[in-house]
Amino acid sequence: MKLFFQVLLVAFVFSGCFEIREEVNMKSDGSGEVSFVVNLSQSKDNMAKYMAMGSVEGYKVPTKQEVESNLVKIKASVSNVPGMSAVMVKSDWSSYIFTVSGRFAHVEALNKAMEIVAKEYDKEGKHASSGKSGFGYNNGQFKRFSTYPSKSKEFAELPSMQRYVLETAKMTSIYRFDRNIKKLGNPKAQLSPSGKAVMLSLPLSELMKGTGTVANTVNF
Repeated sequence: MKLFFQVLLVAFVFSGCFEIREEVNMKSDGSGEVSFVVNLSQSKDNMAKYMAMGSVEGYKVPTKQEVESNLVKIKASVSNVPGMSAVMVKSDWSSYIFTVSGRFAHVEALNKAMEIVAKEYDKEGKHASSGKSGFGYNNGQFKRFSTYPSKSKEFAELPSMQRYVLETAKMTSIYRFDRNIKKLGNPKAQLSPSGKAVMLSLPLSELMKGTGTVANTVNF
């Protein structure tokens, strides 16, 4: 699975803007559907060039076959989580868009699936959260936990091009529900006209510097 995330590393270091998006469709009983999308379409020409080269300034770039193999492993690992079902992975090589999706019976299953993928990506714990991460849900409230230590000093020390990439790349979260939302906890989150969905989009630079967070509380 590690090789799949090397594609993201190369995109982060050398490519233009990209988007990481998580979407959750939550039902009142606590079950739902989730999808995690990495959209590199705006950097697809660069990514194709780097993958053809095999390596870029010391960074190994995995082959298409290696990425596909690791996506299959991600699917197998998440499918083995009790409460997860209909797990699918999709790779669109014409646009460089990669998707992992599935259904969850409860948020505990969703959190376990996220934990498994995160550990495969970050085996050394360099990007581990400093607090609770994942989701929480009860009848009247939905929560997205996310607490990461501020790395503003590390961000300032990055080369200007890498800072630019982080400032143009973004993390987007979209949560949909089957009932009306009364209140949002994150002031940067936007409520849909229907009143049943919320979107939050932040530059990755804000997440790294600690000036922004995807953490949110949705009250019904």
